[in-house]
Amino acid sequence: MRTSLAIAMLAASALLPPCTAPLGAQAASAVPPPPLLVLALNDLSFGTVLPGVPATVRVNDAQHAGLFEIRGPAGASVRIELVMPAFLSNDAGSVVPLSFGPGDGFVSFGRGDRPRGLFFDPHLPVIGALGPDGHLFVRIGGTALPGRPQAGGNYFGTIFMTVFDLGS
Repeated sequence: MRTSLAIAMLAASALLPPCTAPLGAQAASAVPPPPLLVLALNDLSFGTVLPGVPATVRVNDAQHAGLFEIRGPAGASVRIELVMPAFLSNDAGSVVPLSFGPGDGFVSFGRGDRPRGLFFDPHLPVIGALGPDGHLFVRIGGTALPGRPQAGGNYFGTIFMTVFDLGS
């Protein structure tokens, strides 16, 4: 059975603090920041799993871990919120439970093989800043827990990510 977790929706939004300057000053200096751009670079994929045998994908697995890139103004603060699925399902209605924990999320400035960054629990929001080049990478791992017996086939799920621009 082949399982993968596709990223179907990525949203970015800007939260701007209210401006208290006089209206004349607002017109002269109120320039909105450029919008954030979020790209899904790699789906989280558990590959072929066997019934009754858990399959774990680590965040540093370049082939199987989910990988996202957030682009925006250098140094901009962002809040990342993920909604993780509880299971994968197939067209016949069979499900494979999923587990995500404290080491299954990772953020860093680099995309390379051995990036330095911060581990986080994907169930909790993470606040960080875009790097000096305006990029931040988010990696997602997790564990698929197939049952015994488990129907074969392709299973899918969706991760929802929202990125809020908190400003510079």
